[in-house]
Amino acid sequence: MSNRNGKSPQASDTGTGEGKIVSPQTPPVTLPDVASVVVEQNVKPVVNEVQRIAAQTSVSGRNAVSRGTIFMALWFWLLSGIVMISVIARKTQLFPGDITITRELQRRQNPVVRRVFYGISEIGFPKWSIPLTIGSAGIFWALRFRIEAIFVLLTSTASILNGLVKGLIKRPRPTSELVTVVRVINEPSFPSGHVMYYVNFYGLLIYLLATNWRSGKLRNTLIAVFTGLISTIGPSRVYLGAHWPSDVMAGYVYGGLWFSGLMALYLRVKSWLHPIRGQAPALVKPLQQPGDDD
Repeated sequence: MSNRNGKSPQASDTGTGEGKIVSPQTPPVTLPDVASVVVEQNVKPVVNEVQRIAAQTSVSGRNAVSRGTIFMALWFWLLSGIVMISVIARKTQLFPGDITITRELQRRQNPVVRRVFYGISEIGFPKWSIPLTIGSAGIFWALRFRIEAIFVLLTSTASILNGLVKGLIKRPRPTSELVTVVRVINEPSFPSGHVMYYVNFYGLLIYLLATNWRSGKLRNTLIAVFTGLISTIGPSRVYLGAHWPSDVMAGYVYGGLWFSGLMALYLRVKSWLHPIRGQAPALVKPLQQPGDDD
């Protein structure tokens, strides 16, 4: 049917020309759309490949629990002297050999050694240790090792024990009258917080690499580097005059104590996620590590 002017209802004016029907315009491409395409085409394949390699090179969750239990036995054996060290530190400001060992170590002045020890100590301060801890946890999370990522973050809780013991013992730090002091730190000395952080953070990384991945060049290299950091942080703190040797020794022992507690909790959670018999609850399946034999 036509109207009075001879136009059909379907051919009404549109404002762009009489009798024309305007097709809908294509929506403009937005920045989020471009970013989504870039991520889909470039980032996601890389992440998937890295996750695939991590799954292939890791052992099963059940195997990791068995290997981790053996590893724990060594730590408990090393913690037998904790009570004796604490009692002595409470009653005296210096252990036998503290000044002698410090002066002997500092007497061997070498620019290269000084820079190395300074660098090793520097990454233990919060401006470096916090990003390192969060970044490492992020890497484990991206590789779908969720529980491992959570426990990497939990290593920072060693500072709680460190603060409690320092507040109880209240031992003064080395002074420039007795030894060379590179940086003055106004807090108690016993035990070394740097050493406790290294034992827990780098110790956990060693533990996770040793129990969750098969032997390989990258894995073994990282274990060697982290072991070197744990071994040298103690001498570096003495060399720089930040701690007495007994502070460092206590840092290793107290750090090991806290680390053992974290590992006991980790093994309990890990064994729940990867039971020897049967299967874990469906609710916690996303927390299981990739490549498991379930």
